[in-house]
Amino acid sequence: MKVLKIFLGVIFILFIGQIIPYRFDSTSDKRFEISNETELILKDLEEPIKIDILLHGKMPAEYHRLRRETKELLKSMNQKSEKIIFEFIDPFDGEEDANSLINEMEKYGISPEISFENNAQNIQRTIFFPWAIVSNNKKSVLVPLTKRNLGDNKIEKINRSIRELEKGFYEAFLRINLKEKRRIAVLTSHETSEDILLADFIKSLQKYYQVASFDLNALESDPQKTLNNLNRFELLLVSNPKKKFNYKEKYIIDQYIIRGGKSIWLLNNFSLDKNSLFKIGGESMALYNDLNLDDIFFKYGIRLNRNIVEDMFCAPIVLAKGQNNESEYIPVPFSYYPLSRPIQNNLIGKGNSEVLLRFPISIDTLKNTLDKEILIESSKLSRIKKFPFLISLEESISSFSLSNFKSESKFLGVLVRGLFESAYKNKIRPDKITDSKHKIGESEMIIIGDGELAENQIEKNIALELGYDKWTNNFYSNKNFLIDCVHYLMKNESLLKIKNKETNIGLLSESKVLANGFFWKLFMLVIIPVFVYMIGIIGIINRKIKFSK
Repeated sequence: MKVLKIFLGVIFILFIGQIIPYRFDSTSDKRFEISNETELILKDLEEPIKIDILLHGKMPAEYHRLRRETKELLKSMNQKSEKIIFEFIDPFDGEEDANSLINEMEKYGISPEISFENNAQNIQRTIFFPWAIVSNNKKSVLVPLTKRNLGDNKIEKINRSIRELEKGFYEAFLRINLKEKRRIAVLTSHETSEDILLADFIKSLQKYYQVASFDLNALESDPQKTLNNLNRFELLLVSNPKKKFNYKEKYIIDQYIIRGGKSIWLLNNFSLDKNSLFKIGGESMALYNDLNLDDIFFKYGIRLNRNIVEDMFCAPIVLAKGQNNESEYIPVPFSYYPLSRPIQNNLIGKGNSEVLLRFPISIDTLKNTLDKEILIESSKLSRIKKFPFLISLEESISSFSLSNFKSESKFLGVLVRGLFESAYKNKIRPDKITDSKHKIGESEMIIIGDGELAENQIEKNIALELGYDKWTNNFYSNKNFLIDCVHYLMKNESLLKIKNKETNIGLLSESKVLANGFFWKLFMLVIIPVFVYMIGIIGIINRKIKFSK
């Protein structure tokens, strides 16, 4: 009778569980408990969202955990909103020509991952698609399920991907729900970064914003109209200008800032011939290039120093050693390419890994009423060289020694915010500008001492992904960091909060697994089954003794 009651109780609990769709998250970090930001956007969905997850079928063993975590997250989302419908699909199911399928998928931006594993004497190749397609009746958004970072091994890559799953789906929902994109201007005058060098960054921004080029000199005879046009944009991006700004142009930018316009400045104040430098025995002079911005930044509490920062914690460059067919390509550390992990105690930097800077200049903050927050800095093993000076490839490599790098950290990127006062208060107003404002206005700007930070590399006239170095096959976080800068200035802080959700995934100690692996295999495969059998035998003997009496 007691057994029957227990059985009926279990059946009742299972029945209630089917009627009441409650999911209890028992994980210590509540990784399956979706954030407030995601919950809010799920409530705002106007029509059903279909999610096709392509991570299905044959895949490496470690990706099964990513698939399982994806399924659990989507179940949690479905519980919050019945408009979330998801399905796991094997792209290769029923397909006879795998190569044709791969080519077709790549046309739509769905690139495969290829895994090679040693199986006895054979090398097994597995092709799979760690992607999800989020769509409604109007548009579709691709969500990559894997994230890559510099130095991640297979397990770390999976763990990072799991941590960022919710962010990926949140961004997809946001883009599908987006009715009107806010506007960003990219400065194209003053010999700024070429279009193809900014191609990947601009493409990434266009998912969330309307991005347009802006020339301060397009209406040279009507500066007031230029200012009016600029005021239509919420953010101005200035990437690697090489031409001097004149008084009228700076006045227009100052007026834009005073009226609440946000700005990102990626700056170098020197010239350098890289073609001469990056060759055998190469060298080049680093010469000061006056952009005529010192006065306006001084008013905002910023000084761009006339130096270049070197750092022992740096990225490698690849040099050829040998001649003709006997050449070897060897990576060597290059101190002019510092690697800096953004400061982690703010919304912008948190969660981002190392950013690659190339020939950065240091920045000083000056005391005034504006608030400054450091976003990027060099390591404590750094040094500066004031230009003009000769950069020699050979000297840079030979002097790469701890004894030569004993300076303190240098500021490389700063956020300035607060009530800005015009840098041109009580100064002459340029001709034909009729609407001037010199009162204090609230704004924010980010200044980074690397003009090339947003520039991608090029291969066969095609823009590569920002942050990817084709020479070393390393991947840096330049794009994620810069996009977070834009989201912050554009007040899309929900995207930053969702990114910074803490998820702690417990890992096994590899050293302990190797040391005690045999014991645990023996324990799980032999001792536990024997123990269970012994319990069963004791129970049977006990019953026989009991009933024999």
